[in-house]
Parts: sequence; structure tokens; C-alpha cells
Amino acid sequence: MSAQRAAAVRAPARPVSWRERLAARTWRFWVAVAGVAVVAIVLLAVVQLVRAEHRLSRARTSVLAAEVSVRQGAVEQARRQLSSAIADISAANLTLHNDRALTLVSYLPVANQNVTSLRRSVGLLLEMADGGRQLLGTVAPLEDASGKVNVPLRNGALPLDVVVNLRSQLNDFAFSLPGPSEAPSGTLLIGPVRHLQSQVYSEAARRRGQFASVASGLELLSEMSGANGPRRYLLAVANAAEMRGTGGMILSYGVLSSAGGKFTLDKVGPIDDLILPHPATPNPVPAYVSRFAEFTPTLQWRNANLGADYQQVAPVMAAMYQTATGNPVDGVIQIDSMGLSALLRGTGPVTIPDLGEVNADNAVALTLNQAYTQFPDRPIRQEYLGQIANAGFRKLLTGDYPSLRDLGRSLSDAVDHRNVIFWSSHDSGERPAAQLHADGPAPDTPDFAQLTVQNLTGNKLDYYLDTGLRLQGSRPSGGLGHVRVQIDLHNTATRDGRPPYVFGPEQPRFQPGQYEGLVSLYVPSGTSLSGSSGLDQPKTLSLGAEGDRSVVTFRTTLQAGDHRVVTLDLTLTPRPPGPYRLELVPAPRVRPTTVAVDMDGDGNRARYNGVLLAATIVR
Repeated sequence: MSAQRAAAVRAPARPVSWRERLAARTWRFWVAVAGVAVVAIVLLAVVQLVRAEHRLSRARTSVLAAEVSVRQGAVEQARRQLSSAIADISAANLTLHNDRALTLVSYLPVANQNVTSLRRSVGLLLEMADGGRQLLGTVAPLEDASGKVNVPLRNGALPLDVVVNLRSQLNDFAFSLPGPSEAPSGTLLIGPVRHLQSQVYSEAARRRGQFASVASGLELLSEMSGANGPRRYLLAVANAAEMRGTGGMILSYGVLSSAGGKFTLDKVGPIDDLILPHPATPNPVPAYVSRFAEFTPTLQWRNANLGADYQQVAPVMAAMYQTATGNPVDGVIQIDSMGLSALLRGTGPVTIPDLGEVNADNAVALTLNQAYTQFPDRPIRQEYLGQIANAGFRKLLTGDYPSLRDLGRSLSDAVDHRNVIFWSSHDSGERPAAQLHADGPAPDTPDFAQLTVQNLTGNKLDYYLDTGLRLQGSRPSGGLGHVRVQIDLHNTATRDGRPPYVFGPEQPRFQPGQYEGLVSLYVPSGTSLSGSSGLDQPKTLSLGAEGDRSVVTFRTTLQAGDHRVVTLDLTLTPRPPGPYRLELVPAPRVRPTTVAVDMDGDGNRARYNGVLLAATIVR
């Protein structure tokens, strides 16, 4: 290193002038002032955010309380609660959009996300509260003297204008709200703000589903009552003591008409009154008609619903009615004894000659079993179920019902259990029926199972038949699935049961208490059968197709007291990737099928054990 450079290194630093020291101190002072100001603004903003969050939480509580009040019938109280909620939301909204501290802080990264979240929550809460207030205004004509809101039915007539207006408003309101997947991210939100956002968006998603469901129900009700023009429906009354694919055998019928919100019951009678001069020709012809061709399902009403998909069966019944009478129908409503029990729960009991009082609690046992035992001398084709259907519907359509609430709840359960199924030839009816799962379709999931057992003996022994289904195996994505199926059948009838109309024999080749069954297991398309055991009629075993589904079919004979377990080994085509789910589809039996599932889907086991009353997704 040169001497000059070494000297330069050893030279003392230049002294800082007083001006430089003053400038540095001034800069630090103003930085400190600015920091204090920022902290003060942030603190003020935090205080305002906490106040706004408190108002919003209080508003949400008021909105929830208003919902409870509506359910309890305290409509005026609900209006006050919504007004209180709107006042709190408006105050919070004023703070969030006009407070200067919040406006300044909203430019900071983390604060911006929190202010934005609160503003969104404000907007959503305000929309829900204001929408609720508007709905309460719409339903005002439906308030009774006590302040409760109910949809009445008086002498078969609905307040159609109010129902249609309410349905439209509910539908618009429901789909203006965000769904479950539309909630914004909670990243960078402070605890109370994140919690409020989560609550508000969860509440909005719940209300969206709730209002959409109610709107669908009102849409179906208005369509059925003739809001879109006069309608005529075939009532197919099914006797679940003698089973077919979609439920009981059709042994009685009725015709339900409507126009402008007014229902009338034109006729109810035995199905034998509707004799067809020749087979009906539905267009298109569904797959089950060919599969069950030996039973002439388009000619014989007792075999019309052999298929398990009501969306295929109902058009066949509509075509058969037109062939028999020359009159078209706009839809078909299938209802069985459990569905009529639900109807009686809403209308109250009816009185039937010989039977006495029939109510929701005794209708099933009385009509499907006890009546035949108590009155064995009645004509063999006398169907008590048809009489109860006639009395129940006529009572409903001639009475004064200030509220359809209880009836709606009962029928909703019956729809879930497929004791009431609806098909419409009009999209305005079919669409809401599908949304309410009232249309009894085939499942549209990749994996499903549906078991039907149909009575070929001519007796009423399904009242005594226990059925069970067990599924065990593996279902990997991208590979073949292997499932072992066990079908459990137990005929609990006795050989000495009476009367013969219930226990048989209907034909000389049968014994008293004997059950001849046609068993069908519906599974995904492309399924193959690799083995079986336990069959008493192995030559009847077949694997075929019915529409987009594979179906394994066999016949079995069960003497009184017999218990049989049939095992089927199935191979399924590869399923799509993703979480495994299996849909179990019920048959509306008097004694519901018990189901046990243990399936391995890529290491995730899908398990279920219980009585299958409604369609069930197993994951």
C-alpha cells in the first residue's frame, strides 16, 4: 500500500456541522411524529372496526332472532327485530365508508383486507335483513288474526296470487345470495373480523338453500294448482303389501284436476275400471317395458310400475290412462298407504264404512293387513286403500284448512321415503319436483345400489317380507372394483295365516304363506357378474341392462318362515378419480330394507349400517 493511501486511511473523519446535526434531529422528530400519528390513526381505526364489528354481530343476532320469530308465528316481532338489525347495519355501514381514520388505514396492506371484509359483511347482512323485511311484507295477506303466516286451503282453493308472488320473490332472493363455495378468503383478517365473515357467509349459504327449497315447493304447488293453465293428474294408489319396482302395485286410481288455484277430485275407483282395449304406446318406450315384456306392463295396470325409475314408469301410466279413457293427463302422482297416512296427519282422521275411524297412526296396518282379517267376507277385490284415498283427498279438498304447514311437513317426509312420487309432462312441474327430489328418478352418481323385490304370487305378503342388503369390497379410482353383495330375504308369514286374500294361495301351484319373488339389484352400467351362491333357482339368474344401469335379476321362492341369503360377486368398471361416494336408493316397502356397507375407496372406507328410509349418500 502506498504511503499516500495509508495516510488517507489514518486521516480523521470530517467533523459534522451543526446544520447537519439539526437536520438529522429534525428528520427523526418528524419521523417520530408521523409514527405516532400513524399509530394513533391505526388505533382509532381499530376502535371503529371493533365498534362496527360489534354492531354487525348484534345485527346478525337480530336477523337470527327474526327467523325464530317467524317460525313461531310472531311476525310483528320479527319485523321489529329486522328493523333493529337494519339500524345497526346502517350505523356500521356509515362508519366503515365515511370514517376518516378507516379511510386512511384502508390503504395499508393488512388493514385493507379487514376493512374490505367488514364492508362485504355489511352489504351481505343488509341484503339479508332487507330481503327478509320485503318477504314479510309480501306474506302480510297470509297472516291470520294471531299474526302467524300460513298458506291456507279453503274448499280446495289456494291464494294463488300471493303464492306465486312469494315464490318469485323467494327464488330471486335465494340466488342473489352467495353459495357455500363463494365465501372470500379469510387470510390476513384479525380474529373477530374473520369470525364475523365466516358466520355471515355461512348464514347466507344456509338461507340460499333454505329459500330455494321453499321457492321450489311453492313453484310446484302453484303449478299443480293450475297457475300455468288447467291441469289433470292421475292418482296412482299403490298397495305396498304387493310390491312392484317403484312401490306397491297400482290397485286404485283417482283423477285430480285444478285450474286457477282450485283443486277438485273428479273420481276415485278400482284400477280394474280402466280396462285398456290394447297396449298403450308411450313415446319413447322405456327400457323396462322390453325387459318385462312377458308381464305386458303397458296393458296390465298391476304390472305397469315394474321398472324402478319413476321417470320411466309414470309416462307409461299416463299413456295407459289415455288409452283407456281417451283423456290425456298432465302428470302422475303415485301414493301408497304410508303416503296416505301422511295425508291424514295433515287433514285429520276419516271414517270408512266397516273400518271405522282411519287416522295417520292406524292407516297402514289397517288397510294392508287388519281389514282383510276383520272382514274376510268382503269382495276379494275390495280395496280399502282406495276408499281411504277417496275420503282423505275429498276431506282435504272440501275442508277449511287455515294452514298447510303440518300437511307439508308430513308429505315432505313421505316424499323423502318415496311414499309419494310425482311426475309432470310440463317442465314447470318437473323442474321443481326434481329440485325437491320428489320425482323418483334413477340415481345419477357413478356408484349406486338399489334393491327391489317384486311379488309374483298374487298375495299380500310383502307386509311380512324382511329384506336386507350388504355391500363389501374395494372401489379404487382408475381400477376395477370388486364388490361382494349379500341379499337377505326372510318370509315371516305363517302357513296358517288368514285370510287367503293376504296369505294365499292365489293359484293352485302355491302353498299358503308362500312368496314368489323377482329380485332386481340395480348397479352401475358395465358391471359384470363373476360368481353367485345361495340361489334356489339358479337358472333364473341374469345380468342385463335397464337404461343406463346394469341390473342383476333372479327369482326366488320362500315358503312361510323361510330365510335365504343370496351372494353375488360383482366386478365394476373403473370409477372416476376423486373422493368415493355411494348412493343408496330406497324402495318404499312397508318393512324398509336394512343396509350394511363397508367399501374401501382408495384407502377411505365408506360405511353405513341402518334401515334405508330415504336416498342416502355414503362417503
